Amino acid sequence: MSVSRRSFLVGAGSIITASLISDLTAYVGDTRQPLITKPAEHSKTIFYEQVEDHWRLHLGEPRFEIPEPQLLIDNLRWHGDILDTQQQIDDYCEETGWTEEQLFAPMNGWDWETQWEHNLNPEAQAFRFLSEHNIFPKGSKGRREGEVIFEDFSNPSSCYRWVEVHDPLSLSLLQARLNELSLGVEVRPFLAQDRSFQ
Repeated sequence: MSVSRRSFLVGAGSIITASLISDLTAYVGDTRQPLITKPAEHSKTIFYEQVEDHWRLHLGEPRFEIPEPQLLIDNLRWHGDILDTQQQIDDYCEETGWTEEQLFAPMNGWDWETQWEHNLNPEAQAFRFLSEHNIFPKGSKGRREGEVIFEDFSNPSSCYRWVEVHDPLSLSLLQARLNELSLGVEVRPFLAQDRSFQ
């Protein structure tokens, strides 16, 4: 398992300033809760779910059971293969040796489970989204605050990836940084009563 700890850069033209850190620290100290400043508009939601003594992040509503396998062609499209026309499908089959029948069949259990764990479940989607944007600038010198933990559990029996946050200040800073980058993402709690609707 690989673990990567990332933190937020303070200053250097960022919304995350020493003053903001001070204000958030005071708020968190008084309330023991994150201070989430919602974006004016959002198209995505990162839910934070309480897991023991920390929160785990999900892009979109958490799903706690693996769904039925998707069709192989849908998974290939998700990975970037362009299979929209019959000619593209015919060419792909000729190149790979797969049949059209195989492309339009559900993925086998092992392959689907691996895809779900590593790429498609809401925890893996949060891992991917937060890794692909410049939320935690690399190589910049200066003071850093907060901690967001990326865990990649790649081994023969599991391919899960997820992101954890262990303190309310870091959740507050995550929302501030997402707002600064205008990514249209709201960070909000996943409550116990939400689970009953799954």
